[in-house]
Amino acid sequence: GASLKRVAVFGGAGFIGTNLAYRLIEENRQVYNFDNLSGSGNLLNIADLMQKPHHIFARCDVSHADEVRQALLTAAVDTIFVTIAPRNKSVEDALEGLKTFLDSLTLWRNRFVRNPENAQKIIFLTTRTCKNGFSEKAVQMIDGYASQGLPIITLSVPSVFGPFQQPDSPTPFMIYRAIEGESIPVVPEALIDDPLVSVDDVVSALLYIEQNGELGKHYRLLPPGSQLSQLEIANSICDVLNAEVPPPMGKYQALIDELDAPAIQNGISNSWENELIPLQIENPKEIKAALNDTVRWYLKHPAWYSQSRTRFFDLWQDSNNIFNFSGLQKVS
Repeated sequence: GASLKRVAVFGGAGFIGTNLAYRLIEENRQVYNFDNLSGSGNLLNIADLMQKPHHIFARCDVSHADEVRQALLTAAVDTIFVTIAPRNKSVEDALEGLKTFLDSLTLWRNRFVRNPENAQKIIFLTTRTCKNGFSEKAVQMIDGYASQGLPIITLSVPSVFGPFQQPDSPTPFMIYRAIEGESIPVVPEALIDDPLVSVDDVVSALLYIEQNGELGKHYRLLPPGSQLSQLEIANSICDVLNAEVPPPMGKYQALIDELDAPAIQNGISNSWENELIPLQIENPKEIKAALNDTVRWYLKHPAWYSQSRTRFFDLWQDSNNIFNFSGLQKVS
C-alpha cells in the first residue's frame, strides 16, 4: 500500500495537540507525538492513542536543541504542527525557548531535508490566552525566520474549549465547579470580550491551513457568530448536568454566583490580530452544541476527569487563577 503521510505534533499531549493527534490518526496519518509533559501535557490524554500502531510518542522539550534534533531525525516528517503553550513565568523566557526551537527547525531544514523545495510545512498555533503579548511577539519572531526560507505558517485562535481541557480557563473552570457542586462565579455579559471557539474547529482550521495555507502568512480563526455570555455558558452547563446527573433536589443553576465587576479586564489586547488573514472554516460548530458535548465528554471519562480534578485542584478551587477578580462585588 501507499506509505502513510508522516506528521509531527509538538505539544501533542496537551489540550489542543491531543485533539489534533486523534484527528490525524482518524485521517490515517503516521503521527509522531512530542511533548515535555510539564504544563497541561498529560500521558492520560493520549492513553488510547498509545494502543494505535500509527502513533509514536516521545518526550521532547522544544527549548532543548538536541532533543528537537533527535525528534526530527527520528520522525522524518512532511508536516510539523506546533501546539505548545508557554508556561514560563516571563514572556522573555518563553521567546528564548521559541528562538531555540526555530533555530533547531532551521538547522533540520537546511541540513537534513533532501529536497528543500518539497512540500514541507511547519504550522504554528498561537492562542489568545497566551499571557503578556507572547502571541504577537512570537508571530513577529517567526516572520524573520519565514523571510529566511523556513516554511512556516501561523494560526492565531480565540479562546478554545473542548475535551481534554484542564480547568485553566473560564469555560472548563465553570464546568469543573458545576460538576463538583461548587459555586460557579460568573461575570455578567457586558464585561467579557473574549469570543470562544471549539477545539474541533481549531483542528479543522489547522488541517485546512496544511492543505491551503500560504507559506510565511499569518492567519486568524474567526469565531462562529453565535457567541454566549458567561451567564448563558453557565446555564447551558447546568442544563446538561440537570439532565445527565440530576441533583437530589433543585437544579444546578442554584450554584451560579453573579459577580458585579465594574472594572474587569481580561488583560488581552488584540489589535495586532486585525493584521492577520481572517479564516472562516466551513460549518463551524455551534458554541452551545459544542459546549454541551464537552460537558458530556467530562462525564463520560471519569478516570481522566478524576485525575485532572486532583492534579489541578488549585486551579478549579480558586477563581482568582482564572479571572482577574480583584475588587469584585456580588450582584445583590
